[in-house]
Amino acid sequence: MKIEIKRDRDDPHSVPSRFYVDDAFLCYGIEPARTNPVHEGHPCIDAGTYKVKRSLSPHLNYITPEVLDVPGRTAIRWHIANYPKDILGCLGVGTSRLTDFVGGSTIAFRGLMKILNAAWDRGEEVIAIYTDPAPPAKE
Repeated sequence: MKIEIKRDRDDPHSVPSRFYVDDAFLCYGIEPARTNPVHEGHPCIDAGTYKVKRSLSPHLNYITPEVLDVPGRTAIRWHIANYPKDILGCLGVGTSRLTDFVGGSTIAFRGLMKILNAAWDRGEEVIAIYTDPAPPAKE
């Protein structure tokens, strides 16, 4: 299964994105800012392709998707979150969004887990592709 996290832009406090499963839009995402994260030392991860597994988060105490082999980082997860202050380099999912906020996070997370659990139960590999926004066009 292919997951794409298409980052829309770099905001001062967060990095908003759109979350796609096999090319179909699923939900919105929010990550900490790249250059000025709320939690120092925990910005969004670099764009790239990563494997994803399900595992118990010792911090959150529930099963989440965990993004593997992120250079210089560990315990990067997709989970329930609404604001940049709720994430430490991870990604929060939601059904709606405003600046520096995603709403309906629990609903979005449950929908995401239903899809991912079905894939993992079938023995499928889950791959996440994080892409950064395109640079502005030169005039």
